[in-house]
Amino acid sequence: MFKIKAIMQTANKAMEEILDGKDLNITQLNHLIYAAATVITEEINGTGEYKLETQRSKTPPWVRRTQESINDIRKELSALVEIKRDNRKVQNGKRTTLLKKCNTEKKENLDQAIEELKQKVSAKTQRLSRYRKRQNQYYQNKLFRTEFKKLYNCRRQTYRSVKNAPDKEEVENFSRGIYGKEVQHNGEAHWIENQYQQNPSMEWGPVCKKDVANALRATLNWKATGRDQIANFWLKQLTASHKHIAALVNKLFEEDQIPEW
Repeated sequence: MFKIKAIMQTANKAMEEILDGKDLNITQLNHLIYAAATVITEEINGTGEYKLETQRSKTPPWVRRTQESINDIRKELSALVEIKRDNRKVQNGKRTTLLKKCNTEKKENLDQAIEELKQKVSAKTQRLSRYRKRQNQYYQNKLFRTEFKKLYNCRRQTYRSVKNAPDKEEVENFSRGIYGKEVQHNGEAHWIENQYQQNPSMEWGPVCKKDVANALRATLNWKATGRDQIANFWLKQLTASHKHIAALVNKLFEEDQIPEW
């Protein structure tokens, strides 16, 4: 891990030396960032620092312990029910151990022990159910902040049966009846002047290095790339390019011309 950080620092220093001596456009800067990401990836794989590891379970340990406890209690409950039925499939050693554990020497007292185990299973199961419900709520809230489109796709019904769907002409006539009519609004309404006074127009300020870093911080590392084929992770890590990205963005706004990618 320390070698990876050292490689990143070396790459940023090299990019600073290259960028300070040249005036690159945004296309050339993208090529440089892509080349740096490729070299870093090859270097990390060559050092052996990057190894494929088995994916760790995202389930909290207490949830796994609770689920294991529920399984054990269900086994004991099943065995006690068989003992009550006088089923000989339960071995004598296991029978004696369970009866001692439940402090039950007679079969007549098994009903209380069975009921207690059922209550334990019910309590632990409800606890897991509350946890999964709360986890789902947190996940949906996070999706709403970051990827609301994905949230709507998850909430949308998978299968929908549409009967008597309108044809193209009906849809056009319906939309034309709403948006095809010109409407004259009151341009001298007093509330419009109040809004102008309360919300003055924002003054344009140039984009700085900090703005680029803040914008990248809100993005996902390995989301699908655009035409530049550069993942957000590399834009975040290669901080030497942030100053030049801000300068190029300001230049694009001033000249109002976008170069070819």
